[in-house]
Amino acid sequence: METPFGTDPGHRARRRGRVRLESNSSHAYARRKMSMFAAFRAAAVAILAASPLQGFAQGRPKIDPDWPCQQVKTPTFSLASIWEGPEIDLNSQTWRNEPDVGDLAAKMSQRRVPIGEVEKAIVEFKAKAGADSDAKLLHAFGAAFEDLTQQRSQILEGLDRFGRKQREMADRIRAENETARNAADQDKSGQAQPSASEFERLQWDLRIFEDRRRTVAYVCEVPALIEQRLGAIARAVQKAL
Repeated sequence: METPFGTDPGHRARRRGRVRLESNSSHAYARRKMSMFAAFRAAAVAILAASPLQGFAQGRPKIDPDWPCQQVKTPTFSLASIWEGPEIDLNSQTWRNEPDVGDLAAKMSQRRVPIGEVEKAIVEFKAKAGADSDAKLLHAFGAAFEDLTQQRSQILEGLDRFGRKQREMADRIRAENETARNAADQDKSGQAQPSASEFERLQWDLRIFEDRRRTVAYVCEVPALIEQRLGAIARAVQKAL
């Protein structure tokens, strides 16, 4: 409001108050944003350090840099490690012409079938198969061994692919974390602040990385579970011979 002596003094005071309020709000927002960046930087360091892929984030060499599991990777699994009985020809396909042998082999190799049911099936098969029951049992076990070791190899290949993706993401998170840290350091000197898009990208990648890490923990156990199943089947077959 204009007066004969110039602008209304009350108006000038209100305007100065609004400027101070806006300035304080801006500083508070910046402090909150910096606190969030600091929290996510700390989370990035903690998650990458706790992961089996920490070698990716910290640049330390690994025997197999794509392996995402805490368990030691064993690429192959040999029959000799679980079998001390008669020789088994793993290349034989004669079981394909014997429906009863094929059915037993399928039950052995289906991991959803409890091992107790497999052991019972082996005993029942031995009692019904007749004079050549031993040979048929060996054919069934050989077929199941080939099937289960193939499943194991496929799982290992899948884990390797997963590990490569996690390594790439770990590298990206490390770069994003470094960018956020540099931006935060610049802000202390009155320069540019971290952008909202940088914060959101780091937040999103951290969430995906951690979700994948939790999911793969179960899959990492499967190769050993297959080995244990094969060992139990081998013992049941040897006992039945």
